Amino acid sequence: MFSARNIITGLVSTVALLAAVNAHAGSMPFMPRGEGVGAPMGFADLCRRDLATCGLPSGQLAVMGLEAPSSAALTSSVGAIAPHQFQAPEATSSNDEPLLVPVDALQAGTPASALVADAPVAETAQVSATLAWMAQAEREQLKLLNKVNQTVNRDVKKASDLDLYGQPEYWSLPRLIDGKLYGDCEDYALEKRRQLITAGVPESALSLAVAVTARGESHAVLMISLKSGDWVLDNLTPWATPWEDLNYRWVERQVPGTALWTSAA
Repeated sequence: MFSARNIITGLVSTVALLAAVNAHAGSMPFMPRGEGVGAPMGFADLCRRDLATCGLPSGQLAVMGLEAPSSAALTSSVGAIAPHQFQAPEATSSNDEPLLVPVDALQAGTPASALVADAPVAETAQVSATLAWMAQAEREQLKLLNKVNQTVNRDVKKASDLDLYGQPEYWSLPRLIDGKLYGDCEDYALEKRRQLITAGVPESALSLAVAVTARGESHAVLMISLKSGDWVLDNLTPWATPWEDLNYRWVERQVPGTALWTSAA
């Protein structure tokens, strides 16, 4: 029996491959990848203390072992100086372990409908949601992306990790204080990722990325792969935007669903 993530990863990978083959010559709708690099230190720390938010199987933590080098770049951009000072929270942890991802379901030629029929109820719902997402026209997908992007950008107030946690770098979902949510760039990205997965977007289409803005700030965003290319959900802009259209110097990007990161070629 194949897991939901087997099926989802195979489906999304197939679509991405076909889209890349059909891309117009000379255009770069999909961000090219370079060599493997260490994960940002804030991401590695998040995965050690909160697997559920990190979204990785516990077995992949060895990829980011305590002795493994991690990127030293901080992603603390908030676009403005926060006026508030907050008490640092207690550390949290999670023992939730997502499914592992060997991809061979579609390569074996098994119809997706048969795989769904054989899967447990929870996995069937996940696969069905993924198939529904992939069957949507891109304009409908973009409606959801824009809605989530604008909702999170509106609901989360900008605040630095130093103000919120007393640390220069602390990746987390936005922190709730007195009924209001606060966070910096990576917190926005993690919350958008959480909401999109809840809405049926496959995890294998989503990845975190780090760039340097025109102002010279190290900045984290959420990326999503559609048939037309890689799009960015950013707390500095209200609309889902093709990655090439942003005036950023791209540094590194997560391999979706894994602890692996690569440079942006």
